Amino acid sequence: MRAEEVVSKLKEVLGPKIIEIKATTPRRVFLTVREEDLEDAMKAVMGLMREARFMTISAVDTGLDMELLYHVDLMGTVVTVRVKVPKEEMEVLDISHIAPPAEFIEREIRDLFGIEFVGLKPDKLYTPEGYEEKPLQKPMEGPLPAQARPVAEMLMESACATSVSRAVMRKREDLGLPAMPPMAMARPEVMEEIRGLAQAIGFTERAGYDVEKRKLRYK
Repeated sequence: MRAEEVVSKLKEVLGPKIIEIKATTPRRVFLTVREEDLEDAMKAVMGLMREARFMTISAVDTGLDMELLYHVDLMGTVVTVRVKVPKEEMEVLDISHIAPPAEFIEREIRDLFGIEFVGLKPDKLYTPEGYEEKPLQKPMEGPLPAQARPVAEMLMESACATSVSRAVMRKREDLGLPAMPPMAMARPEVMEEIRGLAQAIGFTERAGYDVEKRKLRYK
């Protein structure tokens, strides 16, 4: 089954559950879905042909999130199902009822990265009982350096990057210039639009900004 046919069939089965799907080569397909749609996505991929063979799961720690890549071979065409798991949750569905060999890979990822696979039996694979450290899990960090984080939050909250000091206000008064407010900010309705635009262009995701909580996901 060629990549174009795989893409077409998955679009038909999964519809709006697909975040992104693309065929990068005639034998390579990448499918991105939300964590809650993983089970449906894996059933759809494994159901494309009787010879579908589950290969493995790759885990990638991006700092703020864990990215899981589920690889399936369809007689020479490899489909990778990608899901992102926020570190605030660190839970994803166990898919060993769909692909039994996944159990051992899930246990390995749980031991080393700390992701809990809901429904997976609790037996450890690599680390000993009582050992709770996750040796391959990175600290929860985003791309902004510490000194830039308060500025980014202030910009997203009020469109103000800095306050106007009393010394500056006095100097303006001495020069006969109009007075300035202690802090300039956008109207609330404008800020909603700004935050919406920041989401649309992917800035909030890249910077690790939680729009609902109005703060960065990391300190």
